[in-house]
Amino acid sequence: MSDHASDPAARGHGREGAHGRALDGGLDPADAPEPDHKRAGMLIHAFVAVAAFALLGMFTDTWQMVFLAVPLFAVIMMLLGSLHSDGSWERVSTIAIVAYCAGLTVLVLWSILTANGYAVLWGLPMSMGVIFYFIWPYTAVGAGLLYALVFDRTIDEKRLAAAA
Repeated sequence: MSDHASDPAARGHGREGAHGRALDGGLDPADAPEPDHKRAGMLIHAFVAVAAFALLGMFTDTWQMVFLAVPLFAVIMMLLGSLHSDGSWERVSTIAIVAYCAGLTVLVLWSILTANGYAVLWGLPMSMGVIFYFIWPYTAVGAGLLYALVFDRTIDEKRLAAAA
């Protein structure tokens, strides 16, 4: 250890300025909410269960199980990404995520249920038409808009202000 007063290691964690204030914009770690990992743990367990479900579909060559896992992965990962450090969710973001993934699930089920039919949707077999004309635009446009909504509502405003 150094006995120099200018050595950052000699003044604690080395994040203080010349007057002892934090250099990270005034965010004090003591003010941070106490983390709660129950919901995060629940979502991680759900992710593992869905991965096992999809893996079972892969091993049994049941494409429907793998395809159905996609909206389940989406809702789990989006909820995990919008989880605050204190283990809470913002209400509007959570409703938007669940509604978006419910719509995606309906479209995926529609595609699965019409896979063996002879119906045609705008020149494509019905199941492929649902994927091409509905699921693809829904995810390409809707996911970006959902990301913007969730990010806007869950960003830590203090860190943005400190960075400016």
